[in-house]
Amino acid sequence: MMNKERLFEIINNLKETLSLLDKALEKLEIVEDEDIKELIKSSVKQSFLEYFILVESFTSLCLKELKLYKISDDMNKSLNKLYESKILTEDLYLFLNQYRRYRNRIAHVYKQPSIEEIIEFVKQNRNNINEVLNIMINMYKG
Repeated sequence: MMNKERLFEIINNLKETLSLLDKALEKLEIVEDEDIKELIKSSVKQSFLEYFILVESFTSLCLKELKLYKISDDMNKSLNKLYESKILTEDLYLFLNQYRRYRNRIAHVYKQPSIEEIIEFVKQNRNNINEVLNIMINMYKG
């Protein structure tokens, strides 16, 4: 049986992360002070990374439940397994793989995407970001 308590924690952390991301994006539009803007941009990047870390935790939880978890699998393989198991649609699979590449660029500090690139990605993919959360919520309820 799925660890519902862990899933509940992931969902709550994800909601909090998305709330902070939304607040940061809102403030970035209205703040004039450049130093404060830099702090807000840092917050956007941090929330962006936290989202994917929580998706990784969810992925691991699902794969353990499906008895498909392998510690040697990278996130690309893990997402593919969720897609093959019909937990992710093809669109969400492609979205999360693109997100994974951004996350790697940020985390490994090579070819850092600009904050503008990250913001544009978030804005263009807001429905996908929310849909992943909805999948988690539906699994928790089910």
